[in-house]
This record gives sequence, structure tokens and C-alpha cells, in this order.
Amino acid sequence: MNQETGDRPSSSVRAAPPFTILVVDDNPGDTELILHALEEADLKAVGGELQIEVRATAEGALKALETQPIDLILTDLVLPGMDGLDLVSRVQEIDRNLPVLLVTRLNAVDQAVEAMKRGAYDYVIKPVNADDLGMRVHRAIRFSEILRHNSAFERRFSREMQIGQLVGVSAAFQAIMNRVKEAAQVRSTVLIQGETGTGKGRIAKAIHEAGRERDKPFQVIDCATFPEGMMESELFGHVRGAFTGAIADKPGLIELAHGGTVFLDEIGELPPALQAKLLRVLEDNEVRPVGGTRIKRVDMRVIAATNQDLAEKVRAGSFRKDLYYRLAVITIDVPPLRSRVEDIPVIARHLLSQYGREMGRGRTSFDLSALAELASYAWPGNVRELRNVIERVLMLAKGEQITGETIRPLLQGSVKDSQTSSYCDLPYGEAKQRVVTEFTTQYLRAKLALSGGVITKAAESSGIPRQHFALLMKRFLGRADT
Repeated sequence: MNQETGDRPSSSVRAAPPFTILVVDDNPGDTELILHALEEADLKAVGGELQIEVRATAEGALKALETQPIDLILTDLVLPGMDGLDLVSRVQEIDRNLPVLLVTRLNAVDQAVEAMKRGAYDYVIKPVNADDLGMRVHRAIRFSEILRHNSAFERRFSREMQIGQLVGVSAAFQAIMNRVKEAAQVRSTVLIQGETGTGKGRIAKAIHEAGRERDKPFQVIDCATFPEGMMESELFGHVRGAFTGAIADKPGLIELAHGGTVFLDEIGELPPALQAKLLRVLEDNEVRPVGGTRIKRVDMRVIAATNQDLAEKVRAGSFRKDLYYRLAVITIDVPPLRSRVEDIPVIARHLLSQYGREMGRGRTSFDLSALAELASYAWPGNVRELRNVIERVLMLAKGEQITGETIRPLLQGSVKDSQTSSYCDLPYGEAKQRVVTEFTTQYLRAKLALSGGVITKAAESSGIPRQHFALLMKRFLGRADT
């Protein structure tokens, strides 16, 4: 572990960048005790060596942040000039992912608690105990590495993976994005399958916007909202006098999408008679309006989406087999949000930024407890439900930082709700097992989300051997170690 009190040498060449701890204290005796305690703790960082920088003032610490990468700040609360409390606030403005650990005396604990409300990670009491400091710094190092890893994923995503409004970092999300890119290069029909609220409509829009037809129409038809009689007219159009109220010719949405894309949402709800007519359109690229005799040529690509198992509906005889195979030339399966928890912090921050700008609250951010609450929730309504929660929390939050306490009441199935449900009708063993299962499931989800889906980091931050963590994932989340 290197120790420096001045500027870092400019000509150093390393295989991996060091993990740098910045110690801020104006008392040489206290500084020496802290450095000695850090040496005794035998701290280690993943993928690189540890390096310590020392500054005597908060102003010096801020200057160090401008000139070199800092991964963790260990600061005294009482400093000449700007104090540790204000330093915490400034660091939060500069880098919300940089943990600050306070060193304070027993009579100033209230100020340390205030600093944690402002975003500090933890505090330790003087005189410093080497074991206590080592434990807290060790946790802070892991926390910093998790946040850095998540931020790196977000940066890589913004450069390489973003299409339209789709955001995420998980392997499942990257597989979806690859399929989107593949589908955008051809005009084949696409079938998107997934639970309600997983973003199937946004994926369809992303395919359209990434393809050659991006400047052409994108027509959306929700097959679940129109009565059967109206659906045929909406799809294919009608001529004047075709039925009561048809006072003029009207083109259908398929015709209006000429050259572009038709998105058929909830295709599983399409009545059997219209399934046959849609199949003819896909086969012949022709439509005939209701009540008309003239055939109209159309050139469009069709993207369909469903939250149902169309293959099962085919077996049950409620969906045409030939239409199913015609639609499923390219298939995209969208997993629920609960099975890709590492996407939750990224999506939540993206939505917070988007809605924050719209509401004039662009500086609002989540603290770690808020992200943990979001990650541990099962999201039965998927991204749509998450979007709703973010909008509501922006209206309820008082300050610029959103905490877990603000998030928790908005989650209908949160840990708190499950714990307050009654287990009195169950035998003790069964009740205990249910509580343990709920806690473990939510804990694993949160750890995976905050580690960007990297199992090794999630296991290290949990204090669980990686092999055991993987076994817990398989048992409680139904996920293999991949």
C-alpha cells in the first residue's frame, strides 16, 4: 500500500489503476493514527493496489478531486475553513458515487448523522479503533467498487447500447438490443413477447427508428381496445356506405403506414375472423376496405406484441398456426424486470433524470437506500410500474436526494408490507421459512442490482462466498450462475 502526501507522480505506468483513499485531517497526530490503522487493516481492492493521499483541508481535498481520481474519502468533521459537513455536500455535487466516511468525536455524533443525511456513507468515532476502522473502510471500498462498476456500465451503455428510450445493462437487456439491431436491418415481421409493462411498445418503436423506414409512419393498433366490428375498419379502412355511420371513405391504419411500420399490440386478442384477413395482408401485401371491391397495394413491415403464450393459444385452437409462424419470423422475448435486477438502478436513474427535467427538478438523485428499496421490489407491473413510482416520488420528495424512506411507502409489495402481513395462522416453522424466503429473495435482488449483475462483487459485498451466493441465487431467484 503506497502512501503519499503530495501530488501523484505523473509518469507512473500501472497494469490497473490504484484504488485511491483520500484522508483529510489537519491534526498530524490523528492523521498518523488513521494511517497506522489503515496499514494494520490490510485492506485490498479488486483489480488494483491501494494508494493513500493526505490533505489537511477540505479545500485541498476538493482540489485533489479536480486533478486525480479519488475512490474513497476519509475526512475529519472539524477542519480549518470549510468543515467536513460542507465537504460532504460539495462531494455529492461533484460525484454522487464517491463515498465519504467521517471521523468524528463522540460529542459530535449528531453532526455526523446530519452528514449522512447529506450523503455521507458512514462515520467512525475517535479515538480510532483499528479493527472498527478497517471493517468500515473495507465495506466502503466494496461499496465504491460496486458504484464505479455500475457507472461504467451506464457509460458503456450510453456509448454503445442505447436506442431510443431503451436503457439497461444486464446480459438479458444486451441480448434484446442485439435482436433490435438485427431486426432493424431487415423488413421481416417481428413478434415481441413479454409480460405487461416490460416495454414491448418501446422496443417496437426502437426497431422502427433504427431501420430504413425511420422517417416513414409508425402506426400503433391496440387489438385489445377495439370492438370486433370496429377493428376491421381500423385495420383495413372502409368505403362510404359500408355500414351505418360510414359517411365517407376512410383509409385503414395499415394503408396509412405505407412505407413504414404497423405495430399490432396485444395481437393475441385479435378475433379469429380478422386473423385470417391479416394473414392475407401479410402474404399478398394487399388490403381491401370494408364494403369495397378495389384492392390497394401496401408496403409496410409488421411488428406484433403480446403478453400471452401464442404457441399455447395455437395448441388450444384460439390462434391460427399459419398466422403465428408468419408473425414469428423474428422473435424477441422480453424478460420481466424482476429477473434482470441489475437494470433497475440504471432505468430508475434514467427515468429520474428525464422526469426531473420535465418537472424542473433536474438535480434530484437517489441515495443508496433508495436504490436498494427499488432493487429488492419484485415489480409485478415491470417498467411501467417503475415509471409510475418515479413520477410519484418526484412529486413527494422534499429535498434533492431521494431516500429509501420516501420510496418504501410507494411499493405495494415491499419488504415492509410483507413483514406486516399476518403469519399467525401458520405454524412457527412455516411462518419463519416464509419470512426468510421473502427476505433472502429481496436481499439477493438488491445486491445483484447494486453490483451491476456481477456475482463476484455481489458476493463480496454480502460477505458470502461466491459459490454459496450462486447457490442462493439458484434456490431463491431461479437463476443459474452465468
